[in-house]
Amino acid sequence: MESAKEIDLKELLKIFARKWWLILILTGSGLVSAYLLTTFLVTPTYEAKTVLYIGQEDTGLGTIGISLGQLQADSQLIIDYKQLALTRLVINEVAKNTGLKITEDDSGSRSWVIGKGFQEDPMTMTYKDFQKNTVIQTVENSRLFTVGFIHSDPQMAQIVADELAKQLTLAVLEVVGVQNIRILDQAVVPQKPVAPNKLQNGLVGGILGFMLAMIIITMRFLLNDTINDEADIESLIGVSVLGDIPEFKGEAR
Repeated sequence: MESAKEIDLKELLKIFARKWWLILILTGSGLVSAYLLTTFLVTPTYEAKTVLYIGQEDTGLGTIGISLGQLQADSQLIIDYKQLALTRLVINEVAKNTGLKITEDDSGSRSWVIGKGFQEDPMTMTYKDFQKNTVIQTVENSRLFTVGFIHSDPQMAQIVADELAKQLTLAVLEVVGVQNIRILDQAVVPQKPVAPNKLQNGLVGGILGFMLAMIIITMRFLLNDTINDEADIESLIGVSVLGDIPEFKGEAR
């Protein structure tokens, strides 16, 4: 049984150096392809944010002397309020006031467009999609937090973010029985998308192209059974080569 070809790392590196053009072509092709696919096939999404403040009930915004314990308690409240914002109670009210259609599954989010086939309806989404696109974050060492929403339409992202913040304040009053959050800043229409990241996707495509080039070159090296020198003969038949017959110029064969 023939033994598997051993990998000569030094020889393999030399082959990598000789095949630099293949590595360059596949790396560049992967980078450009991923960038173009991201540009033309992936729908950009935008995020709009409102800024809210958590304070003590019946106190003004100018309250001073906030302790670390109070900040920690407010952080816990924000976690509770985040879960409240993701409930159907809040989502249904937001949908009713913004024109969104919320469904249990994604069967109603696709519609037939003549000449284009099935297209996603940006005004229809599932509860899970709405929850996934809702972003609630705390502002470190403060009582401020943001309520954001991600959507393919920047104006709709702004409308939903504002309505979501409004409905959250109403739900806190209705469910918790306190009125301790206030809207400080309304959302503005975002100008730049938050996704996709064209540069990052392009780099990933370039890395995949580079890896593909490495795999192709390595496999060709391993599958190449051409005898190039004495070392290949010794490895193949297991017998040392005693000498070789030089070839003279002009010698007839």
